Amino acid sequence: MLDDKLLKYIESVASDSSTPGGGNVAGVINSLGCALMLMSLRIAVLKKDKRDPDALQTEKELESLKEKSLCLAREDSRIFSKVMKYWKEGGSSLHRAIKESAEVSLDISEAAFILVSIIEKQELNRFKNIITDVGIALELARAAYESGIMNFKINCAGLQEPSGRHLKEKEKIISAEFNKKFPALRNSVKKIIN
Repeated sequence: MLDDKLLKYIESVASDSSTPGGGNVAGVINSLGCALMLMSLRIAVLKKDKRDPDALQTEKELESLKEKSLCLAREDSRIFSKVMKYWKEGGSSLHRAIKESAEVSLDISEAAFILVSIIEKQELNRFKNIITDVGIALELARAAYESGIMNFKINCAGLQEPSGRHLKEKEKIISAEFNKKFPALRNSVKKIIN
């Protein structure tokens, strides 16, 4: 099922070009987490009841988040190209590009947090026969979250105060919430698996 487009994407990540890089991959893996959760929802819930209102709402949320994550992946590559363009020049153009890059990285982490929140709202026992796919979607969200935070922190290191202050405050809130929800949810999934 690995088609030429996916193989070409993997090869472009492996190339000697700086884009697509880690931020782009983070957005893509969050999108894959959404896709895997969509598959799980459609198999475990919507196949049995195509009119389940909660499942239909969750399906819409996951579709929207999947697309948003892909847009963030594209945006990360676009902005990082700007960072590289202005790197030698320095100055305000570079500063703006770094700030944009930090914002996109944080948006990727926030999208991953939203995916975790969507999974958390589910009645996990409904997914018993497909729980490993839910668990993998959860782990993809964690990887996207961590990747976004790493990129955010390296980008914020290049920002002068006060331009990065509100971003750092937002990161603290997202990180606190993510770190509160993720371990408990992971344990709930593992209990069903075991």
